Amino acid sequence: MRLRCVAWLLATLGGTGGGAAGAAPVSYTVDPTHTTVYFAASHFDRTTVRGRFGKIDGRIIYDPATGAGGIDFTVDTASVDTGNRSLDGVLRSAQFFDAANSPVARLRADRFVVENGKLVAVEGELTLLSTTRPLRLEADRFSCGEISLFGIRRKVCGGDFHATVTRSAFGMTRFLPEVGDNVTLQISVEAMPSDSVAP
Repeated sequence: MRLRCVAWLLATLGGTGGGAAGAAPVSYTVDPTHTTVYFAASHFDRTTVRGRFGKIDGRIIYDPATGAGGIDFTVDTASVDTGNRSLDGVLRSAQFFDAANSPVARLRADRFVVENGKLVAVEGELTLLSTTRPLRLEADRFSCGEISLFGIRRKVCGGDFHATVTRSAFGMTRFLPEVGDNVTLQISVEAMPSDSVAP
């Protein structure tokens, strides 16, 4: 069942857009087939454990005229996938993501950091295991425009982002320090205007 999220209120963005007259923020709905959260953590400081979350839902509000924006994403923690079923079971358990009691991780942000007309970061907060901490996503690239696929044209916003999260800050301390405390996140997101997405 697809997770639901709350679209960012346009009024929330009013103070971040520089007051441009006629600004028209657009709501974009995440395309789950082209959006993934990847993670990596060191294992005994020799190798790296990597995985992904396959079920993501969310909204992006973006005003290309001002660079103002906001996001509200939810991630189904039970959708964790490392390619190792035994490890996936451990990660879903109370030792790590506790998917039975904390089925959703949530990323919300109301500040797009723009420099020289280019999005360089998104600042907000991550909620995981009932704990909320600040999070800054560095933008590797981000753009909006029209694409054509199999002769179908559509508007799309998308980009790649990265961040580092300290898992112990969320109370996730199992197997420290053998399994690293710092977890690298790589987020690839693609979204379409909400009015073009079927309910």
